Amino acid sequence: MKSEQKFLVEVIFYSRIRKTVPKEGYRPHLVMETDKAQEYLGVEIYDIEVDTLDSVGYAIVAPLYEQDVVNYSKIQPNLSFLVMEGTSVVGGGKVISFHL
Repeated sequence: MKSEQKFLVEVIFYSRIRKTVPKEGYRPHLVMETDKAQEYLGVEIYDIEVDTLDSVGYAIVAPLYEQDVVNYSKIQPNLSFLVMEGTSVVGGGKVISFHL
């Protein structure tokens, strides 16, 4: 069973990589920009308010896996991240808040 902890992020998706704005249920990886190891952290987007590519919006995101499987402690408020699909950076953003 996956973690139920959800957090709010500010996010942008790049038109040079993606063709459409992701929808609810999208499961990318986040790589925290402060993480020297560049660990991929699997997440699922539950709610997304991004109107167009290359514009900033908001999303509610939750970890895909339990904390005992993947260490999500690198995800902290006010930290920036990259949105990854495989090795491609498809977007970026910043963690706004936890405990939604």
